[in-house]
Amino acid sequence: MKAPRPSSYFRNFWVSFVVGTLLVILIMVLGIGFFNAIYDAQIESRRDFLTKQSELAARGLELEIRRFEEESKDLINYLEDPNHEIDDYDEEFTYAVRRLFNAFPQLIDSAWVDMQDSVLTFTFNERNDFFRKAVDQGFPESSSKPYANLVIGKKGFRVLYSLKFLDFAKEFAENYYLNPTGAKYLFFEDQLFPLNKSEISLPESELDFIKKDLTEGVKGIYTINSSVGEDDFTGVAAQYPFRFHVANRVGAVVFVVPVESLYSGIYRTYFLSFFGFMILLISAVSFFVISLKNSFEFQRIQESNIQEIKQLFDQQNLLLQELRGFVFFHDHRGEITRVSPEVEQVLGHSPDEFVAAFATNSSHMEAKLVKKQVMDRIAQKQDVLDLEYDFVRPDGQEIRVRVFEKLIFDEEGNFKGGMGLGTDISLQYESQEQLRESENRLRNLIRSIPDIIFIYDNSGKILDFHIPSDAAEMMPPEDVKGKNLKDLFDGPDGDGVLQTFLNALQSRKIHSLEQKIPTKSGIKHFETRFFPLDQQQMISISKNITGQKIWEKGLMEAMEAADKASRAKSEFLANMSHEIRTPMNGLLGIIDLLEQTKLDKVQKQYADIIKNSGNMLLGIIKDILDYSKIEAGKIEIIKEVFDANAELENQAKILSGLASKKEIKFTFQRADEEDLFIEADKVKINQIFLNLAGNAIKFTPEGGEVDIRLEYDPLGEAQGFLSCTVKDSGIGISSDHLQHLSEPFYQIDSSKTRSHQGTGLGLAIAKKLTELLGGSFEVESQLGEGSTFQFSVLVKRVSSPETTDAKSKTSWNDIKKSTGKYPIKVLLAEDNELNIQLMGMMLNQLGFSYEIAKNGLEAVQMVEKNGYDMVLMDVQMPVMNGLEATQAIRKLALSKQPAIIGLSANVFDEDHISAIEAGMDDYLTKPIRLGVLGERLEYFFQKIVQESE
Repeated sequence: MKAPRPSSYFRNFWVSFVVGTLLVILIMVLGIGFFNAIYDAQIESRRDFLTKQSELAARGLELEIRRFEEESKDLINYLEDPNHEIDDYDEEFTYAVRRLFNAFPQLIDSAWVDMQDSVLTFTFNERNDFFRKAVDQGFPESSSKPYANLVIGKKGFRVLYSLKFLDFAKEFAENYYLNPTGAKYLFFEDQLFPLNKSEISLPESELDFIKKDLTEGVKGIYTINSSVGEDDFTGVAAQYPFRFHVANRVGAVVFVVPVESLYSGIYRTYFLSFFGFMILLISAVSFFVISLKNSFEFQRIQESNIQEIKQLFDQQNLLLQELRGFVFFHDHRGEITRVSPEVEQVLGHSPDEFVAAFATNSSHMEAKLVKKQVMDRIAQKQDVLDLEYDFVRPDGQEIRVRVFEKLIFDEEGNFKGGMGLGTDISLQYESQEQLRESENRLRNLIRSIPDIIFIYDNSGKILDFHIPSDAAEMMPPEDVKGKNLKDLFDGPDGDGVLQTFLNALQSRKIHSLEQKIPTKSGIKHFETRFFPLDQQQMISISKNITGQKIWEKGLMEAMEAADKASRAKSEFLANMSHEIRTPMNGLLGIIDLLEQTKLDKVQKQYADIIKNSGNMLLGIIKDILDYSKIEAGKIEIIKEVFDANAELENQAKILSGLASKKEIKFTFQRADEEDLFIEADKVKINQIFLNLAGNAIKFTPEGGEVDIRLEYDPLGEAQGFLSCTVKDSGIGISSDHLQHLSEPFYQIDSSKTRSHQGTGLGLAIAKKLTELLGGSFEVESQLGEGSTFQFSVLVKRVSSPETTDAKSKTSWNDIKKSTGKYPIKVLLAEDNELNIQLMGMMLNQLGFSYEIAKNGLEAVQMVEKNGYDMVLMDVQMPVMNGLEATQAIRKLALSKQPAIIGLSANVFDEDHISAIEAGMDDYLTKPIRLGVLGERLEYFFQKIVQESE
């Protein structure tokens, strides 16, 4: 064989040098582009991840609260179950309450149960002991708790839950994974609460975008510029809003993660690794060029050795065809001396093309790769080469090729040549790659989890584990490996851990517990969950919840402060109403009696002024209380069936007299339907109607017009919108004032010389009530041309109610006139002398005889001794109040229970409900009007007559 010429040698040398240099440059360009692509992908990935995590956290929080609202009704169902005996309300009922507490341990703070004859309270103390006890203070008002859920049963039972809403919300949001360097926040009540330990702070300018999106009720993703300690950083923030019926407020879960630059953090490590790789690559190319000088000598030695084994490879051709392989021989220069014909089947190239690819002057890339590997082995004096690489066939098919070669050396260590086997291992390679990718994904996932993970066999022996660096001081890896679960956790906590493990093993479901683990930095709290990995293995995941526990303590202090503020507001409104209505009772009651006497014209005018002034003051008090109840969410929707056309037409007739005095043309147009029977809240619809119609008459000058139009717009067979339009030719409203018109206490003319009086609450109440009824409220107006007010509410269309033949009723006044006797016996229970005089004068005016009890205990004794048809019971009395006295009377073994009418200056719905639940038949609020008292006495008289028939 001829030796290579010097010109060919130098040409091959420079070709190799140039190709190596270009290869290095190409790899550098590809590497830089690769790092930039990773950076862009990382930014987009974090944005998607944050959006999904914040959405999952907010939606999950809403679902948990709604689940509580449903399950909180179980106690009422338990109490009202007719199959339960009295003993069941002791231990079994306590167990049922505790089971509900355990179902929502971080949500429920306390529970009060009205057992009708007593009030029980349930709660956990700081040591997690469950307490049940009776309280003397009575059943608390739901308004006294910032976050409360009141459940009222059909049989008089009530349950009030005091909730740790913010604690629960923060704990729930913290369960969602976030990058260890990121920050979690809860944006609630215009405040930002941190959920984890993070030095990231959000400036007020960044919060403005979140507040804006939260006001509109939409989620958001933001790129932010903030600081970590004293360093500036760029990050990504995502927020997702949530709303609950219990809290009746809007908040959002906010997740923030920093975005590392291309030359910081893990990317700096990547960049340095790539730089080192380039140095190694340049060194390898240099080494290859130097080694090329010695390659020709090795090729000559190889050629002689190849000849000796040709016959052996010929005998193996049949086996190679089955293995999709081929055999080749080369000399010490790397030139192929022989190759089996199977090479065409495997590589798609003929034997001649294969030989030409390994010629000295060939630039075939795959051939050069194999030659380089051979030279490296020769330099290291290794006699075996095992190489795998990707190869593209001429038909475009990509295959994986394995080259196994035996290198031959003489006794002096000189390379003589080699023989090798090339095989197509595509199928095996694809299977291995899929398995490797799956393992890498799992390992990368585990490494990124900040929780402590253990894998056990079914006996509790630790098989594998993952301990983050920040937990290494608590559980050093060298102390964990090979241990059993019961050896890892000893003491009282160890028994609980082992029992939880066994429960999860037996049930094949997730079981969890909380642990306190002492460390050098103090006590740390962990939540550990056990669940089966497969039939032979179990897994546990321990999450550090120390920050959450610290946050819960701070939230509890904030809730206590909010409780105090809420109670102060409720007490102020109740006291204000009571103190004003008590003297007004005497004033307006005397006026009613005075009107029944003979008065001259001047005296009648004076009495009207006093009466109108008192009614105006009562209206102002009612508006303030109505609006405060709407703001507190205490308005109840009470539906009843009525004819909307007839009802609102009657209300219009009430106002027609006022319109006639101002010579206003007042018209009312009914809806097209002849009979418009609907099921809705009649009282609130009337209140809205009277507010709008009364305002129209009030602000329309003499000689003007007020037109009212009623319409019904059906949405289906059973539902529709009841709309009412009130149009006037009054003074009108400018566009500047129009947008503030429905705000509370807002008045267009607030000067001391204004011509129209009022509190500015009428339209605010009308709008709020319309929204509560599921409708809309619209105003159109031009200054000097009049205004148009329209409200529409969602109602249910029903058929006409059943009518019964009206029986002729005999009133107590008729009986009195015919017999000269008083028809019923009345007991007045009242401690205030002024009220006793006033009520006595009213009863005398109405023609009733009565007796007086000056406290609740005296009233009970007189009812038991004398028996009465009716009791007028003041609620607030010494010795025994009216509610307690009513309960005591209802327990008496009387032949006939009297009708009890409560009298009080307290006007809240809770007071009315308490009176009815105590056993009262009716409840009148002060000031007591003569006409109202006479009407209620007439009603109960008729009821007494019917019961006696």
